[in-house]
Amino acid sequence: MTDDTSDVDPENPRPSGHYPRFRSNTWHYVPDDLAASISLGPGGDGEPGQDWVLSYTPERANAADREKVFIRLTPRALHELYIETKDLSPDDRMAGHTAECDFCGEQVDLEKAIPNKREEPVHRHCYKDAYGGPVWLE
Repeated sequence: MTDDTSDVDPENPRPSGHYPRFRSNTWHYVPDDLAASISLGPGGDGEPGQDWVLSYTPERANAADREKVFIRLTPRALHELYIETKDLSPDDRMAGHTAECDFCGEQVDLEKAIPNKREEPVHRHCYKDAYGGPVWLE
């Protein structure tokens, strides 16, 4: 996984020289600001036997050209998706939800993190240890 996505061309998201086996396939790119568009769930109102749908909104050079993509997953396809992702490390699984604490280096949940003086996410207790602060900060 790479954190540097600044050089991604939304119209040609496959990195040049990478993934040669898949060069003829259609590629999509979902940047951090569109990550919330990713959804996985039943394709209908939850009636038995309905397939699941994976959906997302890919990036486009012109935001008006963005169109949601829907992928129908049969039970077998859903199982394959699970098999491919079940052994991800907690850090990989939580990518975008956690970050490295700028002080202690451990993962901090971004919903609970606070920014330090360099605007980097830190644990509340690490912030208090570094700068002092009220008891409720822990």
